[in-house]
Amino acid sequence: MKGIVFDIRRGVTKDGPGLRTSVFLKGCPLRCVWCHNPESQSPEIERAVTTDEVCGREMSVEEVMDEVRRDKVFYASSGGGVTITGGEPMMQGDFAFAIAFAAHEDGIHVAIDTSGFAPWAAFERMLPVVDLFLYDLKCMDAKRHRELTGVDNQAILENLRRLDDAGAKTWIRCPLAPGLNDSDEDLAALKAFTSRLSNMAKLEICPYHPLGLEKYVKFGKRILYDNPNPASREDVSRWKSALYGAACFSRQARMDIP
Repeated sequence: MKGIVFDIRRGVTKDGPGLRTSVFLKGCPLRCVWCHNPESQSPEIERAVTTDEVCGREMSVEEVMDEVRRDKVFYASSGGGVTITGGEPMMQGDFAFAIAFAAHEDGIHVAIDTSGFAPWAAFERMLPVVDLFLYDLKCMDAKRHRELTGVDNQAILENLRRLDDAGAKTWIRCPLAPGLNDSDEDLAALKAFTSRLSNMAKLEICPYHPLGLEKYVKFGKRILYDNPNPASREDVSRWKSALYGAACFSRQARMDIP
């Protein structure tokens, strides 16, 4: 089996616990206005319009696993492993599952980074071979979610509920951009929803940064949110106060809060 990979990064520390190798699969059904990897959106191999750079290459599962296994000794010592990300890895569901299955069979910790926008069957199949779901919650209001990402969030929220009911361990990631999805109402809804999850191990704020703007130009894509400034310390402080608060959640002691 082969799929389209646009990057493999070794020695990653932000895509799950420990030292990890992140495998980036091409293709995403969302069009988040703040997306910092616009080159990941198309499922096809692309050539930049301003350089000779090519984004994406066809790889077999074994070729991917050859890269992943290179750091297996470091996974064991750090509690790390492989993270399958994107784009949205569920867009290449068979390929993502095959990588996860191969890593699981090798005794490597498997995380998958997802927007949650996929049929439930795709997640259900992953349950036996995935140790951790890194799950994005971008906006709780359905109308606003469509405006910001191009898709409804009903399936996203329902899939997360079903994963939680199934006992899947999750790290919830909240990409927050000033003035877009960070109102008091947005943050209160995020806190209320996540506080009802029984198997959430971490709630993580992912502040907006304009790292992707130059990529839009490079790959000839339309910029949807042209804020040249990263989220300020004041923004992040307000977000943390709203989501974590003084009391945080009732099971605060069990959570790893940044």
